[in-house]
Amino acid sequence: MPNSGEYKSVVGLDEVHVALVTQDDSSGYVADTPEDFAPAMEATAEPTTSQDTQYADNQPFDVLTAEGETKVTLTTTNIPIQVLAKYLGKAFDTVSGRMFDTGADATPPDAALSFRSLKSNGSYRYFQYLKGKFSVPKDEAATVAEKKEPKPSQIVFTAVNTVYKFDVGLAENKSVKRTIGDEDTTNFSGATWFSAVQTPSIVAPSALALSSSTPVDAATGVSVSANQTLTFNNALKADAVNGITLLKASDGTVVAGSITLDTTLKIITIDPTASLTAATAYILVYAVEDIHGQTLNGAVNFTTA
Repeated sequence: MPNSGEYKSVVGLDEVHVALVTQDDSSGYVADTPEDFAPAMEATAEPTTSQDTQYADNQPFDVLTAEGETKVTLTTTNIPIQVLAKYLGKAFDTVSGRMFDTGADATPPDAALSFRSLKSNGSYRYFQYLKGKFSVPKDEAATVAEKKEPKPSQIVFTAVNTVYKFDVGLAENKSVKRTIGDEDTTNFSGATWFSAVQTPSIVAPSALALSSSTPVDAATGVSVSANQTLTFNNALKADAVNGITLLKASDGTVVAGSITLDTTLKIITIDPTASLTAATAYILVYAVEDIHGQTLNGAVNFTTA
């Protein structure tokens, strides 16, 4: 289930990085370390898509969809000419500090593009396009008038799917166009997003387990007024609270109370409506499922003081 922060709108843009893609074939994908591109003001991504309706038996029968390249238009401040030369396939002379534009003879190399967008709650959403080419930007200048008007650069990056097929957790490996992450999504971190081109990596989740409980199993002398907690190693689905029941061991009577899941989705708290009965055995039964689809059943036994 999405966190509420994932619905927040985008209000900013920064950290535009680029990297040369040095290999993309059936045997592997390799890219250089990302480097700064230019301070950015706007990024617009427009995928090429199509939808066609197939008719049969005199009525709509199926919808056929397709997706092609994505054009990412970046509006930035001036882009350093040595950076332009590198990613447009132009010649740059370090001795004279000049770029030599050979026109159509230049072939832009494959590149990877990444950036992040700031959301209204202060979190970031991260974007990584794995392969594409830059087109020559339009140059614009104007005379200084009563009010100076800056002329930003605008450059288009055309993103396509990789040739290499990655393990993306489906039945078969797939070529990939982009990777996206959101700081408000459970388990995601963008701390190292720009340290390397973000290629797909599927990490097998840890087996779901009960990390700890209060009280511990077989505990005695438990306070009749204390809450009970169950802490799991993996984030749980939001409806995990429905799989928690506190019972009186002698006759199976269900103890009424509120059951809540904390913001980490790992800690369940049971708050009985009334104090428990003294010197009585109880069973806290759980049947939960984590966000990876793994299930776990068990019970914690304890006796009150």
